[in-house]
Amino acid sequence: MTELFRGVLWASCVAATVGQPSPPGKTNVVLMMADDQGWGDVGYNPHTYQHEAYNYNWTFNPPRTPNLDAMAKSDSSILFWRFYAGSGVCSPTRSAVLTGRTPDRECITSAEGCGQQPAWKCLDKLPLPPATFTVAEAAKKAGYSTIHIGKWHLGDFFYKGSTELERTTKGGDAYAKWPVSNPGMHGFDEWHSTEASASSSTTNCGCDPTWKNEGQGCIVGGGAWSNQALECTNYWSPIDLGPNHEPNSSMASCRDENNGEKVAAHVCVSNYTEKISGDDSAHIMDVFEDFVTRKASGVEASPFLAVIWLHTVHEPHPSLPEFYHNYTDAFGDPAGDYLGTLTQMDVQIGRFREILKNNNVYENTMVWYTADNGPHSAGRDRQQFCALAGTNGLRQCKASLYEGGIREPGIMEWPAMIKSHSETWHPAYVSDYLPTVLELIGVPHEQPTWAHDGMSLLPLIKSLAATPNTNDTSLRPADNPLVFQLGGQMAIINNQWKILQSPVAGQCDAEHGSVFKGTMLFNLDDDPTESSDLSKDPSHSALFANMSAQLSSLAASIKFSAVNESQCASGDPGPSPPPGPPAPPLPPRPPTSGFQLKTANGSCLDITSSEFHTPVIAGACNGGSKWENVGSTSKLKNIAASQGCLKVWADGSKGDPCAVGVKITIGACMNEEVEFDNGSLVIPGCAKSKLCAVPQSSGVVGLATCGPDTAVWTRV
Repeated sequence: MTELFRGVLWASCVAATVGQPSPPGKTNVVLMMADDQGWGDVGYNPHTYQHEAYNYNWTFNPPRTPNLDAMAKSDSSILFWRFYAGSGVCSPTRSAVLTGRTPDRECITSAEGCGQQPAWKCLDKLPLPPATFTVAEAAKKAGYSTIHIGKWHLGDFFYKGSTELERTTKGGDAYAKWPVSNPGMHGFDEWHSTEASASSSTTNCGCDPTWKNEGQGCIVGGGAWSNQALECTNYWSPIDLGPNHEPNSSMASCRDENNGEKVAAHVCVSNYTEKISGDDSAHIMDVFEDFVTRKASGVEASPFLAVIWLHTVHEPHPSLPEFYHNYTDAFGDPAGDYLGTLTQMDVQIGRFREILKNNNVYENTMVWYTADNGPHSAGRDRQQFCALAGTNGLRQCKASLYEGGIREPGIMEWPAMIKSHSETWHPAYVSDYLPTVLELIGVPHEQPTWAHDGMSLLPLIKSLAATPNTNDTSLRPADNPLVFQLGGQMAIINNQWKILQSPVAGQCDAEHGSVFKGTMLFNLDDDPTESSDLSKDPSHSALFANMSAQLSSLAASIKFSAVNESQCASGDPGPSPPPGPPAPPLPPRPPTSGFQLKTANGSCLDITSSEFHTPVIAGACNGGSKWENVGSTSKLKNIAASQGCLKVWADGSKGDPCAVGVKITIGACMNEEVEFDNGSLVIPGCAKSKLCAVPQSSGVVGLATCGPDTAVWTRV
């Protein structure tokens, strides 16, 4: 078991994968993210949760999102039902997307602020530290072209004239060091981005006083055009690009993150000067289409990474009249500005997929879609606790580490790899993007000894590509849980178990049954609404104590990272934090189907973990001891670890796998699987040696010479 939060090398993310081989050629990558979209703010999600603790029956009221629905359910997609943001608010999740680390390690501890103010009026005081390796920098190492489009929210685009003392006073150590932190400083060749939030329609209409009277005017809400305008929010882009849109080496100072005072507006960056007269998401797709067209063929042809961070459905989210009145909601009201703007954005999701197809890059592009945090659902509809409709009944909303604040839509589409649709309950989050891309493109991490919080999802993807499953319940390795910190809130999610410390209500009303003090333990399989705290249950006392210790270890690890790794915080560096407690053993989910293989003394063929290469034992007859056949064969697949089949494991692929004493383990469903035949577990790949798998004195199942005494298993 590897140590939690420290000592797991990033290099381990670039490892051999299982299932189908990667498609030929370099795979393009798109990381798309909406803003403030809840788990229930989609049309495709049928999972809803009512609970008596709410003392309120909320009304199911989803937006119409036919294009997202098509993407989520396509033959080429994996739908993640337990996909999480990196935090309960905006900037921290954006940091996690780029770095693969919980954002407090980079001192991105809250949302930047600034709202929709013009870039020149507001200081974005939470810069992304330049030392931290990003997914865009990794892509550049592999020869990719890179672009960021949409909301940035990770620092100022240009130097705004403040002194170091002023920056220290207003923003602290990080802002004092790095007064400029734009996308070009973190690996993006091209960018067309806003510093902070922006309106979903007629985005920059307030930037020129004549624009509100030009054409139909502006959109400010209520489903009608107006001659009023919201505050000026505008896009900025670099002006240091060469003829093929590559950074110009003669203007290198424009991308020197350690000398931000030289990055001047209209010298290194410039703002967009044309009126955006309609949908903001359409404007973003205009920029993306131009980029893809150039990178798909011609002199600029190149594999690409595109990070697209949409502004919808963050306030202000006025929808165009045709979407405001597009349909009626569950209460008979117009779709309005909240649901309507989600449908408005959805049209551009459909256009996005068509752009890929029209440029012949759809097949070999891995696309991820999620949102940065739970809903800020004020005005969503007329019900009292409308956040529950935005989360489909998960507790609380944006800015809370209750599930409603962090569980998000999660879709991965990759036609070259995925030929049949799968759906999974495997826990995953945006911190997994970087290690997944590192493995995909074969690039090692620049800081392999730094703490990390994500893990590569490529093995899961390839496994589901090889064996599609529309109800995958595979477990995440227990030593790589999902971790969160936001202000005084902390949480660790280890498969079905979640420990939650000092949560807040977030940007919605406190729902009945929500508790905002102390530390709680929840079983999310049994209690997705987090209504039954198990921290005082004697049967879970050891688990609670262990996970509480992990919270303390996580806090120490984050502090160490901020001071010693990203160097965004000052203080005594101190020693590396001591190892945290080992991850607690998690009881496998009890499957509802399958069979068991039982010995005469009542032991069952059982797994101790769903992690690959963990020995199989003769142990308890519980959820981990349920098996099924692989297709029409006699090969065995574990139900609780649905990615894993019985395999021979000769100490990490070294040595002779066909030798007495070699252990049986869980691994990828390919080659050398173990078969059940008339009471014996036989090894077809070891036919010459005639070996069978039997319990050894330690309880671990290993190989022995087949004979009458190896037929010890009874199928029940």
